[in-house]
Amino acid sequence: MSVSNADVQTTPPFLDEAALQALTVLLDETHPQVVLAAFQGIDDSDAALFFVMCGQLKDESAGSTLASHTGKIFAMLPFNKQISIAEKVTTTEIVDAERATQVWDELVAKIKATLQKTTFLGAGTANLARLLSHMDIADQNQLLEALGERRPEVADSVSEKLFTFEDLRNLGDEAIKTILQVLDKPTLALALHNAPSAVHDRFFENMSASQAEAIESEIAQLTFEQTQIADTARQSVVSLVRNFAAKGLLQIG
Repeated sequence: MSVSNADVQTTPPFLDEAALQALTVLLDETHPQVVLAAFQGIDDSDAALFFVMCGQLKDESAGSTLASHTGKIFAMLPFNKQISIAEKVTTTEIVDAERATQVWDELVAKIKATLQKTTFLGAGTANLARLLSHMDIADQNQLLEALGERRPEVADSVSEKLFTFEDLRNLGDEAIKTILQVLDKPTLALALHNAPSAVHDRFFENMSASQAEAIESEIAQLTFEQTQIADTARQSVVSLVRNFAAKGLLQIG
């Protein structure tokens, strides 16, 4: 059976196992935003060549991981840059080995240089959550409500980090009983479906035998479609708890 030139993939000779492993480790340990910053100043033709080389390494021992890293980097680039690089990828079929080596080494050096001069302060939403954690919850809610009008996805992310569904396991008995008094049975059942055992137990410890039986029955009757929105129900419970805490009806701290 004949094999066309398009089916033949040749790993550049300079990309030995050590070189592949070194870049894989570098990308494993470097935040994607830092790598993305390194690519901003790279010529699109060089970036295209680099992506093509990495994409051809999928059969190497470190190649699959490296190809996955570079694929994610490409997806994070500005759309216009993606288009430009994509066009150049389609015409990058043959390259001088010396040029390939040069581009590879330059890009690796660029990533390392960017890493050395960059201080990563952590995820922005996590930083804001830590800042707000020192505020009264009523003030937190007021700020998040205002932020939500401009950046709803950011406000939701920060709110989730301030108090999560898993944090319900730390609530006192009186707080749990307060929630049970106002939370409707379908929402609670959906929220407790496949919930962490510690959260599940905190609620059932504060129910009567008849309440627990009713909730267990409700959970058992959930359809597959209903279980797909369990996260929404859990977020409803979290929102309820935060609102009650803001009004002084229960303590979460």
